[in-house]
Amino acid sequence: MEHTRCGTARKRRSQGRRHRVRELLACEPRLVGRRTDQSPRRRAEQVDGVGTDVPCVAGWRVERSAGLAWILCEALDSVRGVGHAFSTRVGPGDADFDLGAHEDSGEPFDTRRKMLCQAAGLSGQRPIVLHQVHGNRVATGRQAAGGDPLTADGVCCLREESPGLAAAVRTADCVPILLADTEGAAVAAVHAGWRGTAEQIAARAVDLLGVRGIPAERLVAAIGPAIGPCCYEVAEEVASAVTQACGVPLDTLFGRSAAARTLDLPGANRLQLRRAGLRESAIHIAPWCTACRADFLFSYRQAAGPTGRLMACIGWAGESAAP
Repeated sequence: MEHTRCGTARKRRSQGRRHRVRELLACEPRLVGRRTDQSPRRRAEQVDGVGTDVPCVAGWRVERSAGLAWILCEALDSVRGVGHAFSTRVGPGDADFDLGAHEDSGEPFDTRRKMLCQAAGLSGQRPIVLHQVHGNRVATGRQAAGGDPLTADGVCCLREESPGLAAAVRTADCVPILLADTEGAAVAAVHAGWRGTAEQIAARAVDLLGVRGIPAERLVAAIGPAIGPCCYEVAEEVASAVTQACGVPLDTLFGRSAAARTLDLPGANRLQLRRAGLRESAIHIAPWCTACRADFLFSYRQAAGPTGRLMACIGWAGESAAP
């Protein structure tokens, strides 16, 4: 039976790029969503077009250089003077490109984050590393400038006070959100799990930027790869909390699987950004579900336990951190 399914998958892939794009947009698990005795990394090496040649889809693209693969949002990429990147699990060598800073991590965390910053066009910048606790605190670049990990799930940086610093968050199913002022005066990064979403952390980041002189209508938002409504089953109390935070009827953000409600966490954050004042056309959601695409993204739910972490970072190209 396993051999038949794999054979079917190969036949489907042979139909060409157009079919692969439809799979990405539909966020179907297919081969990469199934658990097998092989690691996701090994599956990525075996499956054509996965992890090495993922096409540009709906304003997003996967770049690759020297063995490292990262994701760009084209709308953010067009903001002059701003660089950004969403990491993947694909990096040089045989090890996963884990940016979780675990103690048993093979390659040093500092080396990997420098590689990601270089890919983002942020060579010489220092990513602000947060101690994330699934809350709704959003710090400022000035507060994080000391270098010690700051307990928060978001950070907003003004160019005039945070030279050489890049805003960054880490995820493995939760929603990474990168914000940029179209005039280049500010950037922000937000980590939004269901608790942070229920506490409207994305809107808090927009409000903080507004207080500091950056109006919402000038912002562009990239909602990076996260677990999608195809895979994110939640309890009824979670559904209720997030729905209330978004101010919409219960079924607006939820469907039902065979056993439970499923939550559109990226969609919930899109709604909150709209309510905070961003233009609809300025909000961009990545088309990949982390659980479906465990071949090139980390997913806590798909791993059913400890796994690596992705990093999303944003800053100003051509600037270096203070020594």
